[in-house]
Amino acid sequence: MTASILRICHLQLLPLLSGVQRVSLDELERLDAQSTRVLVCQSRGSLTEGAEASGASVIVIPELIREIHPLRDIKALVCLWKCFSREKFDVVHTHSSKTGVIGRLAARLAGVPCIVHTVHGFAFPAATTTLQRKIFHAMEWIGARCSHRVVCLHEDDARICRDELRLPDERIEIMANGIDLQKFHPLSLEADRDALRVGACLPAHRKLIMMVGRLWEQKNPACLVEAYCQLWESGDPGADLVLVGDGALKESLELRVKLAGLEPHVHFLGWRTDTPELLRLCDVFVLPSRWEGMPLAILEAMGCGLPVIVSDIPGNRHLVRHAENGLLFPVENTWSLTSALVELLENASLRIRLGAAGRAKVEAEHDIQKRVRNMEALYRDVLSAGG
Repeated sequence: MTASILRICHLQLLPLLSGVQRVSLDELERLDAQSTRVLVCQSRGSLTEGAEASGASVIVIPELIREIHPLRDIKALVCLWKCFSREKFDVVHTHSSKTGVIGRLAARLAGVPCIVHTVHGFAFPAATTTLQRKIFHAMEWIGARCSHRVVCLHEDDARICRDELRLPDERIEIMANGIDLQKFHPLSLEADRDALRVGACLPAHRKLIMMVGRLWEQKNPACLVEAYCQLWESGDPGADLVLVGDGALKESLELRVKLAGLEPHVHFLGWRTDTPELLRLCDVFVLPSRWEGMPLAILEAMGCGLPVIVSDIPGNRHLVRHAENGLLFPVENTWSLTSALVELLENASLRIRLGAAGRAKVEAEHDIQKRVRNMEALYRDVLSAGG
């Protein structure tokens, strides 16, 4: 990175460490340490702790909220504009839908010379009403016009930028997500998995099905819980379910498990910092999302050599080819997910083959070190071109 990039700001909404937030933290941790790195966030939490541990500083803007609220949103816009004007950032890099729009508008008003936004899946294609879709589309259109570059994780989102937001090609970058291949790797052959499972308070002699993600509507954990309950209709499948994450749906999921009498076999672990270790101890990974950008959770599971079963949606299809490096099932189709689980639980050689193919893909295409170097090059290009 050239000396001209002195101050870099990443803007996030929530201080969690789910997929979108992990993208910011991975980049903040690996950007040139000679630059000043700053995270702006709604409040403090595991994300801000991770940012500070990496040497970045944190600015809290409590006015940022997820829901559309005109008064609060105007206050957030003013606060961000004042922050960006005061801090004189060279780069403001935004994430998330609504926060990304407000942040880009504030950065443009503050005269920030390099404004970049990463699309983690557009909200408006998944809108449930025409009015909602029009509002979300208008917001993204405004945000796009305030961006020097919009980073898309795959071609489908780049096509939306071109066709629906009318953004010219020179302002669109396609840059896939990456993971730390040294952290997310398969379990070594000499490791005692049974002992490690006991240490992690997981059953040693049962197969483990795992999901990592926020327990809310987008990730659709209810589909997985229902599929797991259906597995038991033919008797004990010899597998437990492990859910890593938390969210608004946790209570309803726990109730469904209780009604099925499966509480001893479903493990709600909450948010964890030892996800790589937990992934290595499991046998199958599932992500039944309704929509995605490019989920780190899938990449991390593939990096650990796990066979994956994921919903057949654009963000997932760019990572998983059915029967080549994982299995796809129609979104919301619980019975298809159940069938895929049976197929993998009963076929060890298929699990090994799909897991190895997944690991090979992330090694070839999704190294976080390469992604961060490419992002730094993008910043330099924008700054050298004056926008």
